[in-house]
Amino acid sequence: MAKDPSKTEKATPRRRQKAREEGQVLKSQDVPIAISLLVVSLMLIFYLPFAFGKLRELLYYVLSQSAYLDLKPLLITSVYVFAFLILPVFLLLLTIGIFGNVIQFGFIFTFKPLIPKLSNVNPITGIQRIFSLKTLFETVKSSLKLAVAVAVGYFAVVHILSGFNSLSFIPLGEQIEFLAKASVLLFFTFGLLSVPIAGLDFLYRRWEYEENLKMSKQEVKEERKQQEGHPLIKSAIRRRQREIAMKRMMAEVPKADVVITNPTHYAVALKYERGKMHAPKVVAKGVDKVALKIKEIAFENDVPVEENPELARTLYESCEVGDYIPEEFYRVVAKILARIYRQKGKMP
Repeated sequence: MAKDPSKTEKATPRRRQKAREEGQVLKSQDVPIAISLLVVSLMLIFYLPFAFGKLRELLYYVLSQSAYLDLKPLLITSVYVFAFLILPVFLLLLTIGIFGNVIQFGFIFTFKPLIPKLSNVNPITGIQRIFSLKTLFETVKSSLKLAVAVAVGYFAVVHILSGFNSLSFIPLGEQIEFLAKASVLLFFTFGLLSVPIAGLDFLYRRWEYEENLKMSKQEVKEERKQQEGHPLIKSAIRRRQREIAMKRMMAEVPKADVVITNPTHYAVALKYERGKMHAPKVVAKGVDKVALKIKEIAFENDVPVEENPELARTLYESCEVGDYIPEEFYRVVAKILARIYRQKGKMP
């Protein structure tokens, strides 16, 4: 449950990622337990005949070698056989344990949950945990587990005892096999009944996890500011970007072939390289103070300035820096450039 009544907003992706990095993930311990009981009991149904066969061979070997009173090889063989039989079950349990957690929250590796927290030793916090909804849920869940275990155990014992008298007339090995199969059946029943309990626990853990991740409106605003940047910082960055773009644009003016202007308001610098460009390109443009600065740089670098108010205004409105001029202006711009080239003696 959300610890603060003001935390009414769902967690943002950044909040979820941060919680995951700190080891706070959606996890139910009952899910891997239920899967383990089901899978291991099913595996033992097919594995027990093989295991009992190996144990019979071990028993025959021990009995055949007992007359020699050499315990070392008997002990080594026994350890090897038991390890060989237990290892598959151990590996299966390990795999199921990993799988049962991975399907809930994926792969994660962090030591942060191991770091001690002062809140864990706070007596007030401890009292709050004792009387919390989580404690009530755990109590109900444990009681339900106990009730299921008692009921299943009772019926299993009754079933075993009903055939106990007949067991006395069969060999010891078969008695052990019967008890083993009854135990596996008992585990499988526990596994089946653990599935709904695990499902309820997972649903509660998911609800609790979402509640704990909730944020206040102020926290959401602060996170958005951190991600987007403070308005003053963003304004400074944009201003700096504009300054850099302006300097870069002004550096292109001396390379232009002509600057088209009206007397005071608009200025558009054009560049054309025969054989490299299919049309003249706008390398700089501006209005008012920027236009005056473009003309000033043009005069300083002997770049021709052509007054043509209508063309200057139209090019300014229809083209961005770096664009080639539209086709409808080819003729008028070509005449201007031709005249400038003749004046400079650059005409072919």
